[in-house]
Amino acid sequence: MSEREKPQSRIPLKCPEVAVFFDLAVESARGILRGFTQYIRLNSPWNVNFVSKTVNDIDPSSLKNWNGDGILAHIPNVETLEEILSKSCPTVLLARDINHDLSECHRNDSPAGPVFVRCDNAAIGKMAADYFLQKDFRNYAYVSYSKPVCWCDERRQAFSETLASRGFSVAHFLPPENSSDWFTQRDSLIQWLLELPKPVAIFAANDFRGRQVLEVCQKAGISVPYDVAVLGVDNDLPVCEMSYPSLSSIEIDWERAGMICAEALDSMMHRKIPSAQNTYRPIRVVSRNSTEFFRVSDRIVVQILEIIRISRGQNLRVSDILEMLPVSERSAQERFKKVLGHSIMEEIKRVRMKNIRQIIEETSLPFHEIALSFGFENANHLGQLFKKELGVTMGEYRKMRLINKE
Repeated sequence: MSEREKPQSRIPLKCPEVAVFFDLAVESARGILRGFTQYIRLNSPWNVNFVSKTVNDIDPSSLKNWNGDGILAHIPNVETLEEILSKSCPTVLLARDINHDLSECHRNDSPAGPVFVRCDNAAIGKMAADYFLQKDFRNYAYVSYSKPVCWCDERRQAFSETLASRGFSVAHFLPPENSSDWFTQRDSLIQWLLELPKPVAIFAANDFRGRQVLEVCQKAGISVPYDVAVLGVDNDLPVCEMSYPSLSSIEIDWERAGMICAEALDSMMHRKIPSAQNTYRPIRVVSRNSTEFFRVSDRIVVQILEIIRISRGQNLRVSDILEMLPVSERSAQERFKKVLGHSIMEEIKRVRMKNIRQIIEETSLPFHEIALSFGFENANHLGQLFKKELGVTMGEYRKMRLINKE
């Protein structure tokens, strides 16, 4: 066979070089990169260069001397967008945070791209509204992001339209114009929250914004979740779990987004037209304490619930609670049972077991350490109570939860 007749090899001569512009400090970027990495592992290897690690590090000049095969980018500003587009190589763009006309460059019918992979923000807004409607709220509000961004407006619009179809209006907090300073925004947010009718369900543009709402509520003496219930977006675990109280959030299919990005980029680098399906969606609402809503108007009962929640039921006695309240034990017990249908001690035990289950499920801490932290003398005592209530041992429960996650 002559050299001219030799078939073309399927084995690439070199790994494609891909530049990634991402803010690795946020869960959305980390989740997208997990999906992006999965695609690469299942297919041919790529040489991936991380051009930036945080939003502040994203410098459009970083690409001036770069000549690679493809780009995956989160676009924080017009300058970065224009520099990326000037490279004229296969490009996938994410998280449109800027008000910029992309009609000229957004060509999914061309292998040259670029392709814009978008989140279904309308589905997020509708999911938030449906979640709160199931909890039978009557007052609703939305807290926008700290600066004008398209995805924030899309979530607000879908949230408001879904509620309007059920006869409800939505109060809307917009940060003061020309004010990116959180402390200035905080004062405005406090005043706005104090004026809202209660109880109110608040949908925050994302988890960082939701955490700020919780911070402001604590500062203003607004009870969460009894006066205000707060829901964020992204399910960023460090943000949600370290908030006070823990923040409920809408989980997004970030890994699916990463797979879509990689598949589109791979097609373009092979001079093929990428798939027209470039949208990823929310998965579910992850409920935490910030939306654990009871319709409670008795302020004494609210105070008792707050004390129990803050302590996690951990080594707490009824007498400890009553020392903080200006009522007798009999009055407190009667008022509490009238609202909740059970005693204060039963609520302590319920909250304690709920937190124990959560720690067993989400950590690998030894059972004896968990038992001691909740006031049990040993793991055997806790184990007996756990099996009596749930019908399985703590070990069996942890194993089942791990299997379900997989």
